[in-house]
Amino acid sequence: MKIHHGICARFEKAGYKTGKVDGRMQGYFHGTGHGVGLDIHEAPRISRTGSLLQEGHVVTVEPGLYYPGLGAVRIEDMVLVTKDGCRNLTNFPKVFELT
Repeated sequence: MKIHHGICARFEKAGYKTGKVDGRMQGYFHGTGHGVGLDIHEAPRISRTGSLLQEGHVVTVEPGLYYPGLGAVRIEDMVLVTKDGCRNLTNFPKVFELT
């Protein structure tokens, strides 16, 4: 829950409206991530209600912004929860390119 609320606060501080805007869901309105294992979108969940993360859990962290008529962006990482925090298992470079 703390992770999800932190991401929401960061987006809103940067000026990105989230939730229902002009009668439509837009901005950042879905959960932050979920467990990775045998099923798709399994526990633990990283969301408004959230789950307790424990050492050894592997979860996705995938915040995104969505705006009708403009477009969307979603960054997805896979993270291992460690005793002292986490380790990002995704090593693909993240760059922003205008074409």
